[in-house]
Amino acid sequence: MTSDSGSGDEERQASAHTSGWYLETVGEGGRLRRILLDVLPFRVGRRQGLELVLPVSAVSKAHAEIYARGPGLRVRDLGSTNGTFLNQGRVEDAALAEGDILHFADFEFRLGRSESVEAPPAAEEPTTAALRKAELPHRLAAGTRELRELLRDELVRTVFQPIVQLSRGTVAAYEALGRGRHPQLPEGPTELFRIAQSIGAEAELSRLFRRKAVELVAALPDPPPLFLNTHPVELARPGLLESLEELRALAPHLDLTLEIHESVLTRPAAIAELRALLLERNIALAYDDFGAGQARLLELAEAPPHYLKFDRSFVSGIDHESLPKRRLLQSLVSLARELLVRTVAEGIETVGELNTCTEIGFTYAQGFQLGRPRPLERP
Repeated sequence: MTSDSGSGDEERQASAHTSGWYLETVGEGGRLRRILLDVLPFRVGRRQGLELVLPVSAVSKAHAEIYARGPGLRVRDLGSTNGTFLNQGRVEDAALAEGDILHFADFEFRLGRSESVEAPPAAEEPTTAALRKAELPHRLAAGTRELRELLRDELVRTVFQPIVQLSRGTVAAYEALGRGRHPQLPEGPTELFRIAQSIGAEAELSRLFRRKAVELVAALPDPPPLFLNTHPVELARPGLLESLEELRALAPHLDLTLEIHESVLTRPAAIAELRALLLERNIALAYDDFGAGQARLLELAEAPPHYLKFDRSFVSGIDHESLPKRRLLQSLVSLARELLVRTVAEGIETVGELNTCTEIGFTYAQGFQLGRPRPLERP
């Protein structure tokens, strides 16, 4: 344990180098709340007068403190009964980094840093937290520090799933699917996006996945058409079109289609505008997971895409479904055809599903029966 001898003045002097640090936690109503580390050492405990007061018996009167050491921060347990935990491991004195998850007893916080934060409360007013206790493991996403490393060092890879043209039985395009390759993070995109969401980095991760896919395919002597995914937040934030222009500059010759989730089809006028902007950049538009929530037929008619990818829920076991359900699916496919929209059956896993979707009139199909996601083989 680090000695306390003479540390107070040194640690308070070092506070000038730690501006912008804060603790983030889940407060009342499930909302994230930030608590600025405006005074160092920043003491946590049950006793009134500390910088952060957690008025419950599980927290010791003087539980722990966060203090400066050089340009960084450390956390030190003050002999608490129920412990101080850093990334789920109990600690006595340890260095901190942005994104770390801290628990004081069973109260959970994430350490963050910002160049610009709101003005702190008056120094004489300690923060008494109205917080939500969380049982280990934590509610806040772990791995945020590692995710920043993944984004910085571009530690991702791409696998490709074939999209087959049913009339010919040949591969017409590939969907690019991003995967992580940070040794301390999961590989799958669902978990990576969950962590990214906790720090507002979903769009950045999505753009990285797209760019890496395009860089890889553009280097092939005979590159195939490519379907690229978006994250729903990208439709509500700036930067999507700029990221696509970057891709066009990287690979002006590639045949690209951008997939957006059907859940964003609530404003047909905005989607129609997006479609026009994509066409200016020679990029086609596909609606993904159509029917996952509800089949948005009105929006489909007002802002038809180039491709309509039917959700797995329509396709699964369709060869064993009743005649009315198959006719319903066939009518949706026929409607799309009348709108000059090419259809894709997603999630084909059996020969029976494949044959039925062919009979119904789908243009394309995708699924494990036709090919699993894998790296593209170079000639």
